[in-house]
Amino acid sequence: MIRRNAQKLGDVLEELLRLQQLDGRLYEKRLIKCFPEVVGQALAAHVTQLFITKGVLHITVNAAVIRQEMQLMRSRLIEQLNKAIGREVIQDIRLH
Repeated sequence: MIRRNAQKLGDVLEELLRLQQLDGRLYEKRLIKCFPEVVGQALAAHVTQLFITKGVLHITVNAAVIRQEMQLMRSRLIEQLNKAIGREVIQDIRLH
């Protein structure tokens, strides 16, 4: 049997996730996974909790100095994290 409409499995799965409106969660998970690479291991080591709700990345840190440093880098972090994923996943960052 000859198949003329062959598609890559990854493309089919991505389309299925998009149709089921689950692709947003997938990109959120990817963003959280790449977070240490983008911010660097030194800053990431001070993060105790990291999650995304409604386009807002919530970061809990264990040191006020690190919180202040991340606050100053907020706009750049949003840009770099979204760029690492290849789409706009977050619009804001809240530091706790």
